[in-house]
Amino acid sequence: MYFQMTFQVGILALVAAINALVTSMAWHCRDSTLARQYFSWMMAAATFYAAVAAMEAGSIDLANKIFWSTLEYVGTGGIIIFFVLFTEAYVHGRSRFTRQRLIWLSLWPLINIALVATNTWHRWVWVDVVLAAPPSNSAIYSHGPGYAFVLACLYLYSLWGIHLLGRASLSGGPLHQRQARWLLAGALFPYLGGTLYSLELTPANLNLTPMSFMATGLLCFWGLFRMGVFEAIPIARETLIEHLRDGVIVVNLEHQVIDINPQGRSLTKLKGSAVGRSIHSALSNIPELLHHYDQGTETPFCLWTDSHNTCHITVQSSALKDYRGKTHGRLLVLRDTTHQYLAELKLRQANTRLSLQLQEIEGLQVKLQTQASRDQLTGLFNRHHLHETLPQVLLQARQKAYSVAFIMLDIDYFKRVNDTFGHRAGDLLIQAFSQILLVQIQEGETAYRLGGEEFLLILPHATLESGIQRADYIRQEFNVSAVPWNGKDIRTTVSGGVATFPNHATQADDLLHAVDLALYAAKKSGRNQITCFNPRIHQPSSV
Repeated sequence: MYFQMTFQVGILALVAAINALVTSMAWHCRDSTLARQYFSWMMAAATFYAAVAAMEAGSIDLANKIFWSTLEYVGTGGIIIFFVLFTEAYVHGRSRFTRQRLIWLSLWPLINIALVATNTWHRWVWVDVVLAAPPSNSAIYSHGPGYAFVLACLYLYSLWGIHLLGRASLSGGPLHQRQARWLLAGALFPYLGGTLYSLELTPANLNLTPMSFMATGLLCFWGLFRMGVFEAIPIARETLIEHLRDGVIVVNLEHQVIDINPQGRSLTKLKGSAVGRSIHSALSNIPELLHHYDQGTETPFCLWTDSHNTCHITVQSSALKDYRGKTHGRLLVLRDTTHQYLAELKLRQANTRLSLQLQEIEGLQVKLQTQASRDQLTGLFNRHHLHETLPQVLLQARQKAYSVAFIMLDIDYFKRVNDTFGHRAGDLLIQAFSQILLVQIQEGETAYRLGGEEFLLILPHATLESGIQRADYIRQEFNVSAVPWNGKDIRTTVSGGVATFPNHATQADDLLHAVDLALYAAKKSGRNQITCFNPRIHQPSSV
């Protein structure tokens, strides 16, 4: 990030906007007198100064701050040159200046600009520039001897102009005196702001000079425009109303349209003149707007202005009141928000698509997780899931002091079935046995296919006796079952071993080894039987 929006940046941007407005109004009347021309240039320089000051205040990089600070001196140099020319032309009624006078007035400020622009070579103006400690993004300028030279120019030029305005405020006609006093008050604000900054009396070394031009712009606006010097009322209306990007409709108490700007006509699709007509007649093509108008809605509301949904606007309706609070009508401000609305609509649609994609991804993740923990042939949990869950099963049994029965089962003569009937028949036999296990297990119990024809049941809360009974019941159920294959019934038996926690072992590996030894003993003793682990007979080796 290279720019940070701060309160100071906002104030400076507001100052630049106000100065730009004053500049625009003065520029329309610049041909009347020489003073008006120089006033226009002075306010243009003030606008430039406030704008680059805002860029300096918002910049984060030190090099950028130095760059914008250098341009600030271009702005201040222009301000003081045109300020002196303006005050001399205004007070003395000059119609022209000699070339020699213009050169002499411009020489010192131009030297100042050159000094600042070449500061990196000689360090006369700024000895050092460093960034302030976070969270502030301001820069701290350590001034050198050249800075005093620059200040001398700024203050001498300013004092000369203030002196001329002070004399004018005490002489001439009443209107001229009042104008001069307003101008004098406006000129003092930057002078005081610069003095406080030079004496390091501002908080956090904040330069108030560009901000003080907001007061200058406002005071000059009132002193010059409201008193008729620049004929500001028609200019202000043309600048502020006619050229606004927002539509403006003014309605009187009789609900008649008394003013509407070009953008207002464009947004409401008015083809003829609406002034003097009832708002209900003029805007009959926008019934939703009229409904809100009749309801007296003052909160902003949004609507489409046509049936084809090509223009979306936000409307702000407010009462027009004078300084005594008396209502004279209503003001409707219409803003074209079509691009914003369509962008938000696309964003909502994109968010919906993204949400659906995320749900699909989550579903796929669940599916992948299930596939990773389940045996694809039988749907039973696999050995990977066993190793993930068995430690938790034993931890809960240990904490709550209950037993857990382990039953390991192996289909007898399974290789013979594969060799005789084929692997497809073997798969059907495994699936049939798995269905018996799924029917027999209860809530909280788990069935696993460890691989091939070997299976494991974990029965929390089951004792050794109940485990043996459950295993033998499964054995009997499998004995009477058959898998039809090519007109024949495939039948075989199953052998099993039983061990319990904590009677036979307390560790996962030891328990699996013990129940495996019990299964091995059942196989060795003739198959088709259930054998309980006996540590004195089976003697498991340490695992």
